[in-house]
Amino acid sequence: IPYSNNNVGSLILAMIFLRVPEMFSEATYGYMQKRAKFRLLNKSLLIRSILASFAFYIGINSTLDIVLSIGCGPQRERNNDQGGDDDDSADDGSVTDDDDSAGDDAAAGDSAVIVRTVPEPSEPDFFFRSNLEVEWSLPPNEASLDLRDAAGSAVGGSTEMENSGRTLVFDPDDDLSPSSQYTVTVSWSGDDSPLVFEFSTGSYGEQLDGAAEQGLVGRVFNLDLTAGNFVEPPGVGAILQSQIDDVAILFTMTAESNFDPASQPGLHILGAVGEIDGGQVSTDACSETLGFTYGADGVLGTSDDSPARWENPSMELGPTTLELNLSGLATTIEDLLISGAFHPELDDMQGGVFEGKIDTRPLAPVLDPEGGEDALCALILQTVGVDCEPCNDDGTEPFCLDLVIEDIPGVRVDGLSITPTTCVDIINSFVADGTTCQEAAEAYDADADADGVLDGTYPGCPAYPGS
Repeated sequence: IPYSNNNVGSLILAMIFLRVPEMFSEATYGYMQKRAKFRLLNKSLLIRSILASFAFYIGINSTLDIVLSIGCGPQRERNNDQGGDDDDSADDGSVTDDDDSAGDDAAAGDSAVIVRTVPEPSEPDFFFRSNLEVEWSLPPNEASLDLRDAAGSAVGGSTEMENSGRTLVFDPDDDLSPSSQYTVTVSWSGDDSPLVFEFSTGSYGEQLDGAAEQGLVGRVFNLDLTAGNFVEPPGVGAILQSQIDDVAILFTMTAESNFDPASQPGLHILGAVGEIDGGQVSTDACSETLGFTYGADGVLGTSDDSPARWENPSMELGPTTLELNLSGLATTIEDLLISGAFHPELDDMQGGVFEGKIDTRPLAPVLDPEGGEDALCALILQTVGVDCEPCNDDGTEPFCLDLVIEDIPGVRVDGLSITPTTCVDIINSFVADGTTCQEAAEAYDADADADGVLDGTYPGCPAYPGS
């Protein structure tokens, strides 16, 4: 959705990570103005989206009706304020005219200059799985990129123009070699063409030795979603990153993991949702851990386990199904995939990918207790024009939302361990003394007879005896 800005990602994930009351700060729009890489052509749409969600949160449905009735007329994209013609009439000779005639387009392309390259010239540690990018001030004519290794051999790959024709993206057919030098030649129809520069890849991609592999067991990493690139849903990155900057998605490989190539998939991964405060990461003993590879029953060592694959130095978890139940807020992530490559000295993980399909139905009552199971999808469609996807193969359950985040770093967290914790553990802690984990335990309970007293049956935790 070019040039639109929505809060779909923050709406979903902030709810999952229990951040609903803090989602709608006054600084959201100002933050996006400073941080977003797209132009805010429609501030009215952004405000309408945030207010609509807020209206659902506080249960004022009438307010929602008013907010959704606010119109925001179509706005024409401007021509970078460079003085060119902005109509659809015949070419007026301006270099920046954006009509459909060819003469001024050629002139603009010939005057295009490069404003950004990825990697930068002489960069010493380019990630071996990243795409190369070249951005011009204007859409260039006859743009191409040639990549060669230190021996002068061409590196194959595919080229695509993005960003309204201003950005060339080169996707190598294979991973680049780690700790190697490459030469880039960028050509286009312009006075400054060609641009030739060199760069080197870093040590990511080098295989870990046996000791380093075993060193991954018990070592905790934080998937830093705030540093990732949000691909789906489109346009949510700046908003979401401003809302989850104190949330840590933690994971570690357990002692049951097997790194032998002949035994793959053989990794078992345990996760947790933590909190970041003043740069310090901590976990909550009253929150369930995430059995990423434990299967639907949440128990390691049973037939439904789904081990992750180890391809030294990379792991690939999934696709699998993850049942999330955080303080009684339950949802499912289908087709969950997490991957990344570890530094040979275990400093961190780079090139991380987090993708999956989130079922919005369990989250809908949080926004509208009296609405149907499609309440959240309806809100998303009305406010930002994003359709939910089918949750099943025959398309009869269109309640899921695709989420894709790329280029996520996995930051190593020293001095922290993850202890397996289930809803049964949490409830037992509360039952033992009546105070420990009380709020978390009561989130699994219910008041079936509506007498104002919780029943003590804990139906939200099916594994609990008597639930």
